[in-house]
Amino acid sequence: MAKYTIMMSCGHEDTLELFGKVRDRESKIEYFKANGLCKECYKKKMEKQAEAEGLNFHVSVLPYIDKEDGGILLYVWFSGNTKAHKDDIKSLGGYSWSERKAADDWFSLKKVPLCWNKIIKSEDLQDEVTSAISIGANNTISDHGSFAGINYQIALENQKKWKEKKDKLAAIKRPVVPDVLKGHRWNRKIYGRSGNYSIYPDGEKTVITNEQAQEIENYLVAEEKYWKKVKEIENA
Repeated sequence: MAKYTIMMSCGHEDTLELFGKVRDRESKIEYFKANGLCKECYKKKMEKQAEAEGLNFHVSVLPYIDKEDGGILLYVWFSGNTKAHKDDIKSLGGYSWSERKAADDWFSLKKVPLCWNKIIKSEDLQDEVTSAISIGANNTISDHGSFAGINYQIALENQKKWKEKKDKLAAIKRPVVPDVLKGHRWNRKIYGRSGNYSIYPDGEKTVITNEQAQEIENYLVAEEKYWKKVKEIENA
């Protein structure tokens, strides 16, 4: 590795760190002299390209789902002339400036660019597109590559498993809370002995009958079995 000050094709000098064999470095130097731009000129070139490109809104399917409702999630981001629309994009809410995570980026070995992006639910897409257009987006681009298809299939499979799990959970009958405990918090303990039992719902002592004590005991056993089944299904 060595640093070289090179006169670029734009007529400005720039200092670069070059690696590899001397012959390879010399070849790179000649390339930069003929075609290279200094950092400032390169920046201006990219800004002009972005301005000409306009503001683009992209959509890509993520390979996972919303754990709360099982909905498919989408990754949306802006490209192109985002600098001129920075404040407008931020005003939409939820967007952050971070490394892009489009479908192809999940499997890419190359460094991916930064962009304004966020994750939304699929049912919110139309509203998000409308908002993007309202701030000047002139292109809406959906990810249709092979990796996007893979992500979609993974999301569908995850959604199927989520629904199956929810159906299994719904099929488990949860024990009915005894009337004396309904709407109260308690420490799950019964005090005393036969003929003199008591509990402390919401911290207040309540005397209960032998039958109520047995009902609570049965409830605790059933509740423990219920949560054991729930855990088994959720961890399956």
